[in-house]
Amino acid sequence: MAYQEKKWQNFYERAWSIRAEFMSKFISRGGYNALQVISELEKKERHYTLAVNDNGDYEWRKKESQSEKFNFVDIPYYGITSLNGMTILVPYYTKTSFIDFIIDALSFDEYDSVIELGCGYGRNLFKIFYNGGGINLRYFGGEFTNSGVEMARKLADIEPKMKAEFFHFNHLKPKFDKNLDFGKRVLVFTYHTIEQVKEIPDNWFKSVASIAPFVRCIHGEPFGFQVKDLGEVSKEHRNFFIKNGWNLNFAKTLKKANQNGDIIIEDALLEHSCRTDPFNPTSIAVWRSI
Repeated sequence: MAYQEKKWQNFYERAWSIRAEFMSKFISRGGYNALQVISELEKKERHYTLAVNDNGDYEWRKKESQSEKFNFVDIPYYGITSLNGMTILVPYYTKTSFIDFIIDALSFDEYDSVIELGCGYGRNLFKIFYNGGGINLRYFGGEFTNSGVEMARKLADIEPKMKAEFFHFNHLKPKFDKNLDFGKRVLVFTYHTIEQVKEIPDNWFKSVASIAPFVRCIHGEPFGFQVKDLGEVSKEHRNFFIKNGWNLNFAKTLKKANQNGDIIIEDALLEHSCRTDPFNPTSIAVWRSI
């Protein structure tokens, strides 16, 4: 049975709302394109995080680092991340680019559109557009929160060359408006958005696979611990998800969809990332429609 705790739905609605307030200030000033607005937020979030204070209000809180810092600026030398089940120390700015992966995947085949499910305010889609996705490709973003959809539309309004459309999408009920025309060949992706849904429904993959004659889907999701323990990080990862009530059935549901003939799994790679959160590593799964 599909399930997500309400507290996480409420958390992300409020979190996206606060981010939208921050970005709206730059839009109202004029002169910024969508990527520049997004970059202002990313610059903020490299050093601050949204946290709940004692009064239950959300606030920007300075991140603390255990690493030594440069003398002339408050930037640490190193950060802790993980790869293949092991924690490793890397330069502060080291991070796997999942978006470059999507851009490269788009270049190896012909697609009418690219769709992100769980797109937030559309950051990944705008980055794809600005970094090689192409102006003829159509961009779609499905997002659960109202604040995320509204902010994505505001950003799209200041980028008229981008053919972008954003709509409500719920991982618990993966349905699509029949008025949405994705084309005949589409590339779908998710990136750490299924992670907060404790249990996705059995029909998730079949529903997504049916939105066009040909669908390929790439998941960058933290499901490695559901398949195999690669090391201490995998164990910490599992405990973290159980404690938070986050996703526990992605791998099982994906495998079942493949066995039922709903989809064909093309590739998978466990704990393949260098994320800022070492105990929430990204695994990759790729599948296509029948």
